[in-house]
Amino acid sequence: MSFVLGLVTILSVAQAQARPQSALDVMTFEDEFTCNDKFPHHSFCEAVEFRPWSEAEKQIVGEYLANINDPRLGHLLEVIKSKGITKIHRVGYGATWYNNISKRRAEFVRSRDKALLWVNPVTNVIGFSDSFFTGTSFMDPHAKVDRKQINVFHELVHVFDVALGHISTSQEFYDSVGWHWDGKEHVIGGVDYHQSQLDFKNILALVGNKQSARAYAQDRELGIQYGFPTVYSMTNTHESFAEIISYYIFDPTAKDYLSPKIQAYVKSVLKED
Repeated sequence: MSFVLGLVTILSVAQAQARPQSALDVMTFEDEFTCNDKFPHHSFCEAVEFRPWSEAEKQIVGEYLANINDPRLGHLLEVIKSKGITKIHRVGYGATWYNNISKRRAEFVRSRDKALLWVNPVTNVIGFSDSFFTGTSFMDPHAKVDRKQINVFHELVHVFDVALGHISTSQEFYDSVGWHWDGKEHVIGGVDYHQSQLDFKNILALVGNKQSARAYAQDRELGIQYGFPTVYSMTNTHESFAEIISYYIFDPTAKDYLSPKIQAYVKSVLKED
């Protein structure tokens, strides 16, 4: 019996040591990416402009990745690692895709959005753009962490979602949040959804007027009033999934505004002990 217990202890220690302790243990910095005539098409590389990482950039991003170390994220990190969506790239821009029917292939064009970083669900590329390093950084008013820290984790949650087959579109997630189809679009029940989307348009207007800090503060405050981390989290199911999990982990006050049903879902999907 003592031999068996000793073996179990050794295996448990070995498993714990092998388990990623932070996102820095999972993600890798990549300087190159190859496109071709088929997939991903050359238009993708032309649109995003892959660039080599500088050591200073690696250090900045590495610190953000190292801070994604909450013990509740063990399963999330394991899933990302097991699916192999672990390479992060330095890019100039984002890209959107369209189906070129005549040539029977997916092609890409440069995105107008100046996203700090992004995950392309078609190619599974994770890109950090110029905007990530040049954009103004500020503290989240509730989570008390750098907004960019939440941005980085948000994109890793998208990777987690992709790795699990887009569970942000599952009925279980819909039911926990209140997403449903009203005959025209997906909406969230139990709130004034139409007003929330008007609120989001006003927030985007602030961003357009170069008032990003004010826009972010409003996004947070109004979102919390609706029972969500941000108004942005109410725009579609993919962003809803990423925002909810991001703030559940980084915002200690999330338990005060996320419904018990949402919190129960997050605990389930993260496989919290």
